[in-house]
Amino acid sequence: MIDSDIAVYGIEVSIVKRVEIFVGASPIGEQKTWAYPNGNELGNFLVPVYECIVLGSDGEGNRVQESFEVLRFGVQCKDGKTPRVVSISEQQTHKIKAWIPTYSVHSASNEDGAWQVYNNFLIHDGLDNSTEIFATIGCIEIMEPLGFNRFNNLLISLAGSKATYRHRQLAEIGSKGEIYITYTKAVRPPLKRCDDANVK
Repeated sequence: MIDSDIAVYGIEVSIVKRVEIFVGASPIGEQKTWAYPNGNELGNFLVPVYECIVLGSDGEGNRVQESFEVLRFGVQCKDGKTPRVVSISEQQTHKIKAWIPTYSVHSASNEDGAWQVYNNFLIHDGLDNSTEIFATIGCIEIMEPLGFNRFNNLLISLAGSKATYRHRQLAEIGSKGEIYITYTKAVRPPLKRCDDANVK
């Protein structure tokens, strides 16, 4: 049996289209977090929420744009005493390196898998709502219930993978090198404790 992305005689015919991801620089909200991995005793902190826009074309060549709410900065504390804000603040563009199907969010998540931007910087599932408190240290975390699934469905649709099954579609998209993410230059947020902002 031949997969739908492989033509007769073993010639590959699937062409993954370019998709652009842009992470915004202007906060659109705030979200509670705690300092990972050893800052549990330090209380909660506030980090900004940003808009993330995905751009591409559908099967008929029509331009498609959808937005997501994401976290891009987090709070890290390795010694249990000294928390700091971490992640990428300078403008830069990266080609997505791979889809990692086995990745599971360290804090909590029902939507496994992640896109590798580079090294340990990933795109993965995030909070479903503002009442949840995850630890985050700088990955792009897609918020809202089933938000990461919606994000991945959009990438599959825009990239145009013809692989037979969803897991193969995600793997193919990750291997083709046609998904790009741009971090817009942002002001690194100050370390902000919930107590400082009178947030309970």
